[in-house]
Amino acid sequence: MAKTYLALTNELLVELNEPELTAVADGVGVQKQVSNCVNRAYSDIVDAVDDWSWLSAGEPDDPYYGNTTVQTVIGQRWYLAKALSTGVDGDFDSVNWDMFTLVDTASPYTINKLAFTTLTVWRTNYAKSEEASARTSEYAVPLRVIRSSDGRRFGLSPIPDKVYNIHFFAYNRPTALSADTDTVAFPEQYKTVLLARARYYIYQFKDNIAQSQLALDEYKKGLQSMADNLNSPQPQYMSDVRFSYLLP
Repeated sequence: MAKTYLALTNELLVELNEPELTAVADGVGVQKQVSNCVNRAYSDIVDAVDDWSWLSAGEPDDPYYGNTTVQTVIGQRWYLAKALSTGVDGDFDSVNWDMFTLVDTASPYTINKLAFTTLTVWRTNYAKSEEASARTSEYAVPLRVIRSSDGRRFGLSPIPDKVYNIHFFAYNRPTALSADTDTVAFPEQYKTVLLARARYYIYQFKDNIAQSQLALDEYKKGLQSMADNLNSPQPQYMSDVRFSYLLP
């Protein structure tokens, strides 16, 4: 299990030769600053990579399609990327706009990879004709996905003529650590990355530039290793070395 908010805060306090806390909420002075630095470091790690595997919005039924599914409504163009979200704070942290797939819910089970189209391009090339068709309820199979200007919704072009499942990859935005038992979402082995980033802010607060720079270097190296191990790209091809055994 990943380290708790209280455990991470106390680990840094011990390094600084400061009294440990029995509850994060009891922190004052340096103790409060350290707990704030833990949260700030956590936020930095979350923001460092758009598609951290440990922030996946869910376990996909089929990894080919995505980890999130939104069902279309006949005649409706726009949909919230995260259903029931009431504001930006409740939205996904990031969405992979290049990986939208449409799957028919009934035979003949049409499957289309939806091309991402900017709002400007859609308005210039498709909006007028599609809106004219919409007035007479002439809908069609969507071929494109559009990102709304606020980034909270996706649109389909053309407007759906039937019910489809729209699959895509999305990544959650974790909440800030607050309770003593709150844990970070990534594997425990990478807690040193968070601690290094927190030290960077702590030593800045203490005007210790040399230690702050050392902590920053440690953080950058650790973050790169973390990204390589957790989000490394998959091989582009597979090689077959069986022919090697056939050579004289």
